[in-house]
Amino acid sequence: MTVSFLVTKRELVLGVADTVTGWYAKSYTETVDYDKMAIVPKGTSLAQFGIGGYAKYTTTGITCAPYSEGDEVLTNGRYYNVATVEPVTLGDSHMWYVCELHEMEMHGDQPATYGTSATVEDPRYRTKDFLDTYILPANLTEDDGVTLATFIVCWADPDYPMTKLFVNKSLDVIFTVSEPKSEPILQYDKTPSGFTEHMPVKVFTIDKTTITGVNLQWKANQELRRIVTAQPYGSLRTVGNAQPQTKLLGSTTLYSTEFMMDYRRGLT
Repeated sequence: MTVSFLVTKRELVLGVADTVTGWYAKSYTETVDYDKMAIVPKGTSLAQFGIGGYAKYTTTGITCAPYSEGDEVLTNGRYYNVATVEPVTLGDSHMWYVCELHEMEMHGDQPATYGTSATVEDPRYRTKDFLDTYILPANLTEDDGVTLATFIVCWADPDYPMTKLFVNKSLDVIFTVSEPKSEPILQYDKTPSGFTEHMPVKVFTIDKTTITGVNLQWKANQELRRIVTAQPYGSLRTVGNAQPQTKLLGSTTLYSTEFMMDYRRGLT
């Protein structure tokens, strides 16, 4: 079944970064009756897909109006997240957009702040604070070796596309801190005296006009190694194996490296 109707576009806007998580506050600019969009299920064949073409996503939206990843579509009380946007052209003329939509059965916007912290600080906060304190901006530069690259340290897995930060916030390097794997340090009586926190830390870069992604990636990787070596006191931190990954995002390549940063802490 094919349904065509006027929809409300909810354009994602990123605000100020939270001091605890580093996540940007989200808001949406709504445009009612923005444009017609055909929302069809997977396998549906339409003339817009061409001969032999069909909707390849579980829920596919077809529209002539521009959307971006992270935007939302609202219609008949249903919210859809725009996961990917694929422009369709004929020669040098734009025809329409094919959007991968995910219906959001439980819809809710992320709070602007983390809220009141627990008595025992989240290991992600401790690691973010450590990186914020000791990363030297002078060691993260563009290809000319002089111009400072822009960067942020934040918790991993915000509920908006990470790639938007490179464009909307003009960031060049993103450090993310994931939830840890905790291992108790046991005393002779088998009660814990503390914990070893295994913290996954990822570094993301992309190619830009004045930046070679792999070059800046290496500088950021070396900076992580440097601060762990240069700051041996307090909660001792070590960096384990590095796992690089390259992901093609249309005309852009996303470079990332994951490190396992370990440190020991007490019960508080």
